[in-house]
Order: sequence, then structure tokens, then C-alpha cells
Amino acid sequence: MSRGVAIGAMLIATVGLAHADRREASLHVHVVGGRLTLGSAASTAGDGTGIVGGLAARASYATSNRYQYDAQLTLAFGSASFDEGTFTVSGNQGQTGPFTQSTQAARLDAGLTLRFGVALIPTVRVAVGVQGVRRGTPQVTVGGVTSDADTYAGALGFNPIATATGGLDYRINRRLIVGAAAGAVIAVPGVGQTWRGFEGTLHAAYYYYPRW
Repeated sequence: MSRGVAIGAMLIATVGLAHADRREASLHVHVVGGRLTLGSAASTAGDGTGIVGGLAARASYATSNRYQYDAQLTLAFGSASFDEGTFTVSGNQGQTGPFTQSTQAARLDAGLTLRFGVALIPTVRVAVGVQGVRRGTPQVTVGGVTSDADTYAGALGFNPIATATGGLDYRINRRLIVGAAAGAVIAVPGVGQTWRGFEGTLHAAYYYYPRW
């Protein structure tokens, strides 16, 4: 058998194993990381910037070879630095300085993922949902000393959110897919504090056929 025939046979076998199907369901696990722009009621100089990381789980079901419906739960943790805020620190009012603030978020969204391949699979996902955000106590620096602020401790808020991502998956076999994606998560302006994230993910997914 010539080398070309052997390669062709291998490709045919790979495509046969990597068959996209409208009846597939899947479970995904994601590692998330990226940049964050965060609003804070404590800031007197606009939004802050920082980093965000976390984990996500997604479930999907395909009604077409080209797209699948899915829902995702994301737990994200981050912090942002702000240029200035005015606080009460150790009982002293009117203390002004730069500060950092941690944040934790739980995000639930649902959307549609378009799939454009069999073995190598470019993807585009759009989704909408809601996000609960807890902002920690600001850590304010006054006179070179960093202290907890007495105000704005443990603020909790909610945002409607929209997300859009593009990625590339690789189908290892009929059941297992790995991939990476990147995109934006944006809280709807005017509802709650600012949340704008540019997030990248690495993920693995298990595909199966539900018995229903």
C-alpha cells in the first residue's frame, strides 16, 4: 500500500469516528481566565481593571449538525484596581486614595453554539443570562498604608449579561472533544455596576446520545 493510500485511509477512518450528529448531547468542563473591567460604588474616578479566573460547566443538546443549544454555569473570582475613592478608614471619615476590590460572581446563561466542522470544529457561541456579583471590602491605600475601608463592605448585586465567544474544538474520538475559546462577557449597561470581561477558556467535553 502506498503512503498516499495509507494516509487517505487514516483520514477516512478519522472522519468516520468523528461524526457530528444532531442527536448528540454533551457535558463540558471549562477553565476560565482573562481581563476584567469592574465598576464600584466606592470609586470616584471611574471603573477599575484587573484579572478574573474561574471554572464553568456546560450542558448541550444538538438539534442540527450545525448548532447546539446549551446552558452554562460559571463561577468567577477576580479583583480590580481603582485610581481613587473616598472612605471611612478606622473611624476616620473622608480618607481618599487608590484602592483594590475583590469580586466573586456566579453566572448562569443559555444560548446557541454554531459548529462548522467534524474533526476540527470552529465554533461561535452567543448567550444571555444573569449574574450575581459580590464585591469585597475595598482595600484603600492612604499615606502608604493599606487598610480595610469601613464602608462599602460586602456589596451584592445582580446583572443581566450577554456573552459572545469564538473557538476551535478538536474531536479526539466519537465521545471526547477538547478545545479553546475566547470572547467577551458584558453586563447590560445601566443595570447594576459595570462588568466587562475578555475571557479565554480551555475545555474538555464528553458527547453521548441520550435515551429519550
